[in-house]
Amino acid sequence: MTSALRVEGVSKQYRIYDRPGDRLKESLTRGRWKAHREFWALRDVSFDVARGTTTGIVGPNGCGKSTLLQIIAGTLEPTHGHVWRDGRVSALLELGAGFNPEFTGVENVTMNAALMGFSHRETEAMLPEIERFAEVGDFIHQPVRTYSSGMYVRLAFAAAVSVAPQILIIDEALAVGDAVFQHRCMRRLREMQQSGVTILFVSHDPGAVRALCSRAVLLGGGRVVADGKPAEILNRYQKIIMAREQAYEESQLAAEDESGGPAVDLSSAASLRHAHRHGDGSAEILSVELLDAEGRPAELVESGERLLIRKRVAYHRDAELPVSGCVIRNRHGVHVYGTNTDLLRADVGRVRRGEVIEVAFAFDCWLAPGSYSLTVAEHSVDGISFDWIDDVLIFHVSSETSMDGVANLNASVTTRRVGVLPIHAKVANVGAGHALKSDR
Repeated sequence: MTSALRVEGVSKQYRIYDRPGDRLKESLTRGRWKAHREFWALRDVSFDVARGTTTGIVGPNGCGKSTLLQIIAGTLEPTHGHVWRDGRVSALLELGAGFNPEFTGVENVTMNAALMGFSHRETEAMLPEIERFAEVGDFIHQPVRTYSSGMYVRLAFAAAVSVAPQILIIDEALAVGDAVFQHRCMRRLREMQQSGVTILFVSHDPGAVRALCSRAVLLGGGRVVADGKPAEILNRYQKIIMAREQAYEESQLAAEDESGGPAVDLSSAASLRHAHRHGDGSAEILSVELLDAEGRPAELVESGERLLIRKRVAYHRDAELPVSGCVIRNRHGVHVYGTNTDLLRADVGRVRRGEVIEVAFAFDCWLAPGSYSLTVAEHSVDGISFDWIDDVLIFHVSSETSMDGVANLNASVTTRRVGVLPIHAKVANVGAGHALKSDR
């Protein structure tokens, strides 16, 4: 399979000046007085992209993804290295790139098409399709500065996919659009995949990368960390994110201790989030784990996988019939599922001061693909909070099956032919269903 794109030894350096005047001093001395620090956004990045494939680029913020895509698109020059492109390139980069805010939507589309070599007549032929897909209405004749972010990205995407590119580059811009537009974009991207377009796709959404890409590249610190199948790369990426989050939480706990805040045993509670913790102190949640069927920590799970929420709680006061619970929310904060020992009729009984109890909730994780948070709580039977921790863990659900909403109902479908519509038949509403009426 031939390559549509080749990145070879690409590096990008930026000069960082502490004060604006330092740049002028360095220029006047012709470099004899060095007043800058060097920052390498990319270091020796190399990979090939086969023609007609879709490759996902993932990595934490600041790892060089956007810089790399700008270099590949040709809007930024590398400090070292080369990029070979075989075919017309169309790029949808970060919000705000590519359009002049003072020009109207039509003027921006016309200007970008001209830069790609299209004649005025060819651009006019494309405009109706761009207007239809973007759905910005009469605003297409207004300056882009009057657009909302959603309108902007709709027009930018419509323009990018309507110029018949051989190589399409998308940098996270689709995250701005609403759900309807995102579905429309995904449908168009699949059509382009079927027609043999090479796609380079950057996203923080594991579900989108898994659904669209046959390969993924993980960037870290400006370098290629891993390159392989999306499932493997996404799992590694999530581990990096979780490690960074845990390091941040530990630093917050250490700062709290130094400032004279409540002492916490870091060995047992380092992974707990304390920013949104409240309660009267009658009990203290010592540890929370989300485990798979093999007892391993679950960070990236398949929809329908058997999971276990396990927590240990120390009681500092006697408690009659305490209640232990958990809540799962999606990334928008929507309460997806919640339960507790009282609802499940699993009474803990009387707990004495100094006792430590372990509570485990087992469930089949029939959630739709996406990111979810786990909140845990201990409280009295009449609702007085002992210890409540919001968003103690973040986990990610993936699925090979596409779906909408927050739940995976594991649906199946059957179809069958039930007859032929009679000639001149009419459909008449009958109650909640429909019946056929014939003119005969």
